[in-house]
Amino acid sequence: MDSRRPVWLVALLLALAASTASAKPKIYILSVKDAYDSWTDHIKLAERILYYLDKAAKDLGLSFDVEVVDSIEKWEKLMNDPPLNAVVINAHGEAIPVPPKYGTDWQTFLRDLATNMVGGWVFVNPIGHGFYYVNYNYTRRPDGKWNWIFSTVGGSGLATVASALGIGASVPGQGGLWMTDLGKHVFGVLGYDMPNPANANRPLVTNVPVSWYFYSARIGAEVRYACVEINFGTGALLWGGWAQAPEDEQARVAVAMVLYHLFPSEIQAAQPKSSPSFFSWFISTLLRYPPLLFVLGWGIAIVVAAAVILLRMKGSRKES
Repeated sequence: MDSRRPVWLVALLLALAASTASAKPKIYILSVKDAYDSWTDHIKLAERILYYLDKAAKDLGLSFDVEVVDSIEKWEKLMNDPPLNAVVINAHGEAIPVPPKYGTDWQTFLRDLATNMVGGWVFVNPIGHGFYYVNYNYTRRPDGKWNWIFSTVGGSGLATVASALGIGASVPGQGGLWMTDLGKHVFGVLGYDMPNPANANRPLVTNVPVSWYFYSARIGAEVRYACVEINFGTGALLWGGWAQAPEDEQARVAVAMVLYHLFPSEIQAAQPKSSPSFFSWFISTLLRYPPLLFVLGWGIAIVVAAAVILLRMKGSRKES
């Protein structure tokens, strides 16, 4: 008997491979209504991420699908039946919801999440010290709604994920990270006015080579990264390390990392948009740092008051 595969089977396998290769990327935004967040408002952040994804798709002609994972049931289903090559953006900041089936065993959940990354998931944590808090121990109330606990696990969260991934990773604290040429190009192509140095006070340090990064700083022998990708074959961990800031800035961080991961050649070939004017830069800086707006307001008030006093003094002199 001929042990070779029939022609029809070969053709079918080739067709399936082609359809898989040409399938649009699928981006999931994790924004569970029955869960808390940290350093952000996950509902607002999910809305802004959707806005910037849609805008980039239209501006650059990119094609992908997006789904908001807005219930703990959907999140559990996604974990139970992990789709191939999914991109999952955690909109909960430093927190992450743990599906009900894990009960209080958040460590096993994080290890399973790492297993999904090794298997092809791209997990994106744009804000702060990822996995620092967990929403866990979900139980049903008599009315059918959920009770859950918000708990601090600290650095043990990232340590659990890193151990399961077989890497070393830590968050040493703040550090003035500067934008790289790659970061300038990617943000420029997307038309984002991003701060330099970074507004990222939870950068990542790792003992493995990184694929790319938008910000970095060397502190002694240690290199700290923000907006960085660590690759695991077809899967990856994308770490923003971004601070508590307006959701618009946080959303730009998430979208820039995701789109560069998915469409590196398209973004590298694209031309950056023109630099923002000094006026727009000045206004965006004031909005990013509210204390400056307060100081500027007081400065303007003092100048106006001084001008009024001078005018009155001149008027009184003329009358005399």
